[in-house]
Amino acid sequence: MQKTGHDVTVRYFTDSAAMSRAWQDKDVDVTARQMPPAVLADLSPWDSSIRMSETSSPNTRFLVFNLRTGSPVHAQPVRQAVAAVLDRQALARDVHRRTVEPLYSLIPQGLTGHATSFFDTYPQPDGERATKLLRQAGITTPVRFRLAYSVGAATDQEAAVLKRQLEATGLFEVTTQRVDWKEFQEGYAKGAYDAYCVSWVADFPDPDTFTTPLVGADNAFHSGYSNPRVERLIRQTQQNDQRNRVAGDFREIQKIVAEDVPMVPLWQKKDYVLSTSSISGSQYLSDGTGIWRLWMLGRI
Repeated sequence: MQKTGHDVTVRYFTDSAAMSRAWQDKDVDVTARQMPPAVLADLSPWDSSIRMSETSSPNTRFLVFNLRTGSPVHAQPVRQAVAAVLDRQALARDVHRRTVEPLYSLIPQGLTGHATSFFDTYPQPDGERATKLLRQAGITTPVRFRLAYSVGAATDQEAAVLKRQLEATGLFEVTTQRVDWKEFQEGYAKGAYDAYCVSWVADFPDPDTFTTPLVGADNAFHSGYSNPRVERLIRQTQQNDQRNRVAGDFREIQKIVAEDVPMVPLWQKKDYVLSTSSISGSQYLSDGTGIWRLWMLGRI
């Protein structure tokens, strides 16, 4: 973003690398969202020429499965085995340089009904448990499937780490595929991929934005998942605007999802705003809701 007088000029970039170059070349005074993790991690807290603020964000990332008949991940034990071996801590540390937090539920931290259902069910990476799940189900290993992903900061590295974690068990063979965004959306909508990594940002900070669109019937991820118990609980939560009174229903939804594993939550992003020292009010620009408070910016 560029600040001129009392006006703010907002620039949009096609990818995080382009925005990073604009920041480093001093072509912009303020940046928000999607800066490469390596750039954020390398910033010095003692650099007086830069101001940086950090808040929790409802920007989340999921590994979604194609549950359609014929998919190699259609069988529930396969999905449970994947959930049992993924190491979110390593993903947050090694790929995203701690600019994200491991996520263990549909509803992220900061929203009513947040739980740790995936941590409760799969507390640590456990190859032996994954082996047992597949063996008991009579599933031949290695399970071969294709993992697709699209644009975003560090997506290539993320896919490579997920592939490495899964294949290290000897239980899976994963083919990764980077796809242009439009083709990617069309592809997962029609079931072209066995599994796919997708980010989800809430339109507004309510727990329903992480249940109905993600695990409800005809969900936005087109995963083919549907569970009557989840549908019933979703309807119950929609009938009460006092969210604390239905927090238990939201937690129950997440418990069921951790058992069914139509997707695996990976991480919750931290929202960073960078500005030069000549700009005031950048710490108020975003509070993690996605609303830009451009009127709070000023030039010193």
